[in-house]
Amino acid sequence: MCCFTEFLGVMSSNIKGNRSGKTAKPVSFQRTVERDISKLHPFTVENLLDVDKSIHQLRKSLKSVSAILLLYKEQFDQTQYINGKSLIKSLSKQYGVVREPYVYLQTFNRIENELKGIGDCNPDELRSHFELQYQQTLNGGSGNETIQQGNKSILKLTETLTNFEVTSDPKRLRRKLSVSFRRAKKLFIKLKTNSSADDFHEFRKWCKIFYFQQAALHRLGKGRAPKKNIQLYILTEYLGKEHDLQMLFEYMVLHFAVLSCTYEPFFKLKIKKLRKKVLALYPKVNYL
Repeated sequence: MCCFTEFLGVMSSNIKGNRSGKTAKPVSFQRTVERDISKLHPFTVENLLDVDKSIHQLRKSLKSVSAILLLYKEQFDQTQYINGKSLIKSLSKQYGVVREPYVYLQTFNRIENELKGIGDCNPDELRSHFELQYQQTLNGGSGNETIQQGNKSILKLTETLTNFEVTSDPKRLRRKLSVSFRRAKKLFIKLKTNSSADDFHEFRKWCKIFYFQQAALHRLGKGRAPKKNIQLYILTEYLGKEHDLQMLFEYMVLHFAVLSCTYEPFFKLKIKKLRKKVLALYPKVNYL
């Protein structure tokens, strides 16, 4: 693994003030989070037709804001921090009602052809079910209700975030980043002996937190932006696919008991292969 201290050194030289040898100026929370706040805007019914460009991007921005909040946690009043995290969690959960049927359908689409050759089962029943669930979400009351309530929550969150006036020393921010890195690394070590779905989910969460925090601090640099950390992004994608397969199979166990028994070996093997990719890639991730 590339030396993480080298990464922190590069980060240090990129944050405004460090290159001149002067004491780095405090960095405001607003400056760090402004890019994500600009992406939080009300939805329309049409936005639900393209979940990837609407809800997925919204949830991505929310995860980034949440990760940045963690960077500044010590600078916030505890009530402020808890309120911010609570609003983010609530908004993400609200749109999860729409996103969940979409994820089930998209995950099924990726593996449908492979399922066709397993046993005597026909996966068409699954396809019809997931398509119907998704269409009912779009055309039914849940989609419209989600938008109405979600838009109110988006406005409340943006107003709350823009009123957060705290700053932090760049060195403190880098130390917080290193805490997230060590948390992910500790979980990775645990995965070598215990690779449960919950452990992988927790590892994925902290990899994402580190990924978003790293990206946010890179944006603060006044010099040339460092290369995008492709390997870390690929790692989080592997973890996301593993999580989606796990959730799809658990859903099938509840609603399609017979089919889930037939397809269980396939899902276990598919998940096992993705986990192997994660375990092989993480030590090679380039943090620079």
